[in-house]
Amino acid sequence: MSNALKILITSQKGGVGKSTVSANLAAYFSYISGKKTSLIDFDHQATAGKWVKKAYPIGIDCMTVDLPNAKGSGIALLKAKEALRKCVDTMEVVITDLTWTDVLPPDFLFEFDLVLVPSSLSRVELDSTLEFVNRFSFVFNSRLRNPPKLVIVPSRVDNLQTYESIFSKSFNAGFFLSPPVMYSTSANEFFGTEFFVMTTNKEIRENFIEFGRSIEQLGEIEADLKLNTRQNALTHKVSGSILDRFRAVRNSSENPSVRAAANDSARIKPGGRIKAVIPSFLMMGRDG
Repeated sequence: MSNALKILITSQKGGVGKSTVSANLAAYFSYISGKKTSLIDFDHQATAGKWVKKAYPIGIDCMTVDLPNAKGSGIALLKAKEALRKCVDTMEVVITDLTWTDVLPPDFLFEFDLVLVPSSLSRVELDSTLEFVNRFSFVFNSRLRNPPKLVIVPSRVDNLQTYESIFSKSFNAGFFLSPPVMYSTSANEFFGTEFFVMTTNKEIRENFIEFGRSIEQLGEIEADLKLNTRQNALTHKVSGSILDRFRAVRNSSENPSVRAAANDSARIKPGGRIKAVIPSFLMMGRDG
């Protein structure tokens, strides 16, 4: 089983900074974290892919895949899964850029560990984000399969004092609210020439590194929880006695970071938004 961190960056409309986040998050993992990173660009315009291919090479493996939109969802799903499978076998992190299309079934979301949905603070884009999240809430709330973690990414933010309070709408799925990706007029000049994490512009560089670090830490938590779940599942398959179940619980208590994260999630109540214990700069909330 591959241990690659699989991140989908998606929305159902363009112009929200999705490709900017995709290209620069790939740069964060490759350049800052030193991890083998791949970017899969499923968008027809392949903006993120073009950015990576034109900018100074830093070791990002880049693949552009044009999904068919007239041959049925079966063909599109097979093509998307094939591209993902090729990358996860050899990479540590796989970033996928996709403007959501209904030729792909909702089940495709289960292929990922994290689903990032960028949104600016305009009412039109917030309504679009709300519609997307609520539409696929059954995926993010699934108890039958391991659901991806949903992360709302405030993008192109120009006022740090107000962005948190903007997210007061009724989401039908629990979500993490990431640090904002700040807006800068000079950022438009970076396309195809430079990555945010490498620029001499300190404000842009430090802002995106903070964002990238939060996503990386959330991915590490998800990996730990999955490992703990697999170990517990194996324990139950080997023996189902009361004594063995007691031992499994005792052994899991030896990993305090996993237990703290699990207990923290259990305390989250609908309508509340609190600071997550790990990572400290991600907030988890659920309204409604």
